[in-house]
Amino acid sequence: MLELTMDQILDALDRGHQRATYGALAAVLGCSPRVLMKGRERDRRHSWVVSRATREPTGYEPPQIHPDLRERDDVLETREQLLCWLESVHSATA
Repeated sequence: MLELTMDQILDALDRGHQRATYGALAAVLGCSPRVLMKGRERDRRHSWVVSRATREPTGYEPPQIHPDLRERDDVLETREQLLCWLESVHSATA
C-alpha cells in the first residue's frame, strides 16, 4: 500500500485533474475531514478536494477554483476509491 503525504496526494489529484471528497482524503490520511484543510490556501491546487454533497470545494471563490475542475464527472468518494486511483496513477508513473 502507498504511504503518501497530503501534498503528494494533492499533486496527484492536480496532475490527473481528479476530484476527491474531503472524507476520502481524510480517511486515507487518518484524520478528521473537518481539520483536513486547516491552514491551507484556498487555491486551484487545493480545489480538487470537494464536498460529497456539492462536488465542489467548500468556501472557494471562482478565481480560486481550477478551471478544469468539472472536466471529469466522477468524484472519488471513499478511501478505497482514492487509494485505488492513487495506486493506478503511481503504477503508471513508476
